[in-house]
Amino acid sequence: MPKYIDVLTIEQALIKAGNGHQFQRRALIIMGLQYMIAGMLHIAMTELFFHQQQYKCLSEDLNYQNCTEGAFCEQYKTKENKVSLVDHSDLGSLIKYFLMVCGDKIQIFILVTSYYIGGSMGSLYYGEQMEIRQGRYTVMIETLLMMGFVCCISMLSPSAYILSVALFAINFFQRGFFNSSMILFFEISSENLQKFGPALLLTCYGIGEVISPRLIEMFNLNWQYSMLLLFGLPAVLFSVLIKFMQESPRILVIRRKFEEARLTINYIASVNERQMPENWLLEDEVRIQELKQKMKDILLQEEIHEQPKGYNFSSIFRYKSIRIRMFCLLYLYSIVVLGQFQTAKEIERFSRLERHHTYLLLSLVSTAGYLISGYASLNYLRKEVIKAILILGAIFHFLIAALPLLILNKTASDLITFYDKLVYTFIMMVLVMCRLTLSFAYGFINVYALEIFPTSLRHYGFCGLTFLTEFLFIFQDSYVIFCHAFGLNSSIGMFALLLLGLLTLQKLRETQDLPLKENVDEMEDELINNIYSA
Repeated sequence: MPKYIDVLTIEQALIKAGNGHQFQRRALIIMGLQYMIAGMLHIAMTELFFHQQQYKCLSEDLNYQNCTEGAFCEQYKTKENKVSLVDHSDLGSLIKYFLMVCGDKIQIFILVTSYYIGGSMGSLYYGEQMEIRQGRYTVMIETLLMMGFVCCISMLSPSAYILSVALFAINFFQRGFFNSSMILFFEISSENLQKFGPALLLTCYGIGEVISPRLIEMFNLNWQYSMLLLFGLPAVLFSVLIKFMQESPRILVIRRKFEEARLTINYIASVNERQMPENWLLEDEVRIQELKQKMKDILLQEEIHEQPKGYNFSSIFRYKSIRIRMFCLLYLYSIVVLGQFQTAKEIERFSRLERHHTYLLLSLVSTAGYLISGYASLNYLRKEVIKAILILGAIFHFLIAALPLLILNKTASDLITFYDKLVYTFIMMVLVMCRLTLSFAYGFINVYALEIFPTSLRHYGFCGLTFLTEFLFIFQDSYVIFCHAFGLNSSIGMFALLLLGLLTLQKLRETQDLPLKENVDEMEDELINNIYSA
């Protein structure tokens, strides 16, 4: 027996094993590349493959010229060569391939909706799987491999309806990877990298959105080759690289797998060329051993069985300390997601740039917002930053609603006077700053959510938030349509929703520079009852 044993908390052990060194850098590179692929896939599925930029009709002199969708559909019904009419129009690759125009446009809605529903269901399913499998690592490998496989075979889809099933599966697995990898990277890191890492991953996601249109245009890829070469094969390759990763030691401690947790931390230390103490134990391990001995003494040496606490999604709402925070975060997540979409629509409406340049602008601004959120996560109080975001976002949306009233000529093509051009330029600046603020908010709230949920319930809490994100994407158009139908300004609606978000801050706790919680507050008083039974 050694004369002494070092007892370390899980946080102290991870710090000693090295933070931001080779192991974490390797994890960041592998996950960052896949996040880039996910960003490329997302922009392709939501914009590039389904855009309807310009319809063209066949004139009397047999030349193709720009026309309205209504005129296009009139010709489409009567012309025999429908494929040629569609090919000459500036439409997305999927729309052209399956001829999803005029009366068949409902197929676009089915494809996009299937994609988002898959993401929602994937968030719920793999949130539960991370509990059943007692970890994140196996979920991450499985989802990435399956996503790549389905992307590859989706190119063989003979109809839009079969492709909708493939898109459901693709986002189902992609969301499982997105959630499990974000949580895993957060839990294998400590100190600064723990706060900055999620922002770096989202930045990689944003970079993917930026480069996806460039790659597809540069190599003239249709949707089938894009699925195979840009999304499918890279995902399969990265699933092999992820095998060099390790399970989260934090979740291993929660599951009372202390020996595995110590082996994982020792492995991280060896990769980082750091020296762990020769004899050491985890603090929770020592505490459990002491509790076992006390229980045995009390029960006169009766056999004691370790019985891990079981959780499910309802556990988020079972404990008061988590339930209230979950509702508050759900609201904040909702308004940020809606705000991002609504601002993007406003930028598209006011922008006089070409379509692909507008997409580039949106992607660049989002990427900058994600990156800045990492800096803020390192240095500023969480609640103060969120308060500033909500106030600033509300001001921007009020200006977006009010400033167009000052334009004398209401269409962009009629901006002739210096005054109208000045107002228009100022509106675009406000829209870009609003988009930057909300993208910053999305990245920052991701970090805050990972910090506020304890390790035992982090997968349920984070997956619940991402479920809401994907679910809202299905109805994002409905918000704008609803506002227009009742003569409301969608920006004024966002102004009110953002200000109401200030009320949620009273129920949220500060997490800056505080150690991560491993269990919910109520569990600390129930430890013996939740772990042991005679």
